[in-house]
Amino acid sequence: GLGYDDLADRFPEMIYVSLTGFGNGWGDGETHGWAATPYRSWPAYASVVEAMSGIYEYKSGPDAPPVTIPVGALGDISSALFAAVGILAALRHRDRTGKGQYVDIAMLDAVIAMTDVVTNFWSLGVRSHELEVICEGFKATDGYVVCQIVREPQFFALGDVVGRPDWRTDERFATRAGWRPHLEAEIRPAVEAWMADKTKLEAAMALTEAGIVAGPSNSAPDVIADPHVAARNMLVEMPRSDGVEEPVLIPGNPVKLSAMAEGPETRVPWVGEHTDEVLAAELGLDAGALGDLRARGVIGG
Repeated sequence: GLGYDDLADRFPEMIYVSLTGFGNGWGDGETHGWAATPYRSWPAYASVVEAMSGIYEYKSGPDAPPVTIPVGALGDISSALFAAVGILAALRHRDRTGKGQYVDIAMLDAVIAMTDVVTNFWSLGVRSHELEVICEGFKATDGYVVCQIVREPQFFALGDVVGRPDWRTDERFATRAGWRPHLEAEIRPAVEAWMADKTKLEAAMALTEAGIVAGPSNSAPDVIADPHVAARNMLVEMPRSDGVEEPVLIPGNPVKLSAMAEGPETRVPWVGEHTDEVLAAELGLDAGALGDLRARGVIGG
């Protein structure tokens, strides 16, 4: 009984945000608002909405099952980011008009927006297995280096680096249409032979110096030890609350602002941890009132 429509008349300046797997309809869906989704009642996790966005099938082979490993919880993080963007837009609107509004975010919508390559390429007539670029991992001594080569000069530079300058005059490779048909038989063996005595970081550095877009495919220990991560303060040690002395690592703030200092970082609160504090500060409820709400199941804990 505390939806947007229940509160908007009393609090017209309110900004109300909902974030669900598939969103909620609002208004009549035609002259104003947006239509209800047929999936409104479905539960959702990141892997499910990622699969429904098409990104898993986009990279799977013909007749192969989708690779259902969540893409770094893309469905969770992207939906939260779009919710933040929506809130900021609603705040600016309220600054100008004095009016709040309803912000509705669906996890599936967020992932479709983040993985636009799926539908964009399809609408252009390009199927995932027909892409004429090289976006592959190549084996080095301690792992893999991922290269993305989309233009002919980049490919010719790759040939120069790995000892195949003849690729520049080979008619098969004159355009990128010839790359993938010869990837496994010729290109990969040449690249991996060159990498056979190099670490993935050494290989990536040599490639990037030649103007080739490349980077090491890192494990968790690699990321933790990465000098970029340290320089950008992207991992922060946070004390644990479960009795374990070893701190847990959490991501730092990826947004660097010239006029604002970073931190201090704090842990994510437990569900309901600050309920009493917020209700006391915002509504003036004392311990007795809070106890009554808790006894009636209005608040948890």
